[in-house]
Amino acid sequence: MSSYGYSKRSKGAAIKQKIARKVTREKKEKLKTARDWAKEAQAAVNLYIRTRDKGKPCISCDKPDVGVRNASHYRSAGACSSLRFNTFNNHASCYSCNCALSGNLLEYRIRLVKLIGQEKVDWLESQNVVVRYSVVYLKRVKDIFNRRTKHLIKLRGY
Repeated sequence: MSSYGYSKRSKGAAIKQKIARKVTREKKEKLKTARDWAKEAQAAVNLYIRTRDKGKPCISCDKPDVGVRNASHYRSAGACSSLRFNTFNNHASCYSCNCALSGNLLEYRIRLVKLIGQEKVDWLESQNVVVRYSVVYLKRVKDIFNRRTKHLIKLRGY
């Protein structure tokens, strides 16, 4: 018996299982497409935006932070892929504004100008470049925003 209370045989089996899980995880990552990585990166950005804006009212209607919150894009990812992961373009919004009212963009713009200024809003509106992100870039975006979210949670004590 080892000091952990396992026999040598079960400890060896546990190590083999750990290695097998690692190999399986690596194989699954190799099978992911750029679209899969984009979804994961967007999910990481959305989580960061919801965490960053926790406690703040909806960007479109000023409803208090109650219920389901979405990370709403001022310029949609389909209309302007270069702003997909831009934090000036993403803000927390209530479900009804983001989904039922398609972002409630008129009200969103008014509050966005107050929040980040007219110059930055004009810059957001002038961006029309189509961008295709590489898998390496998408992995990096996912990693960066996951770390930012963890840091923000730790900092604010959520």
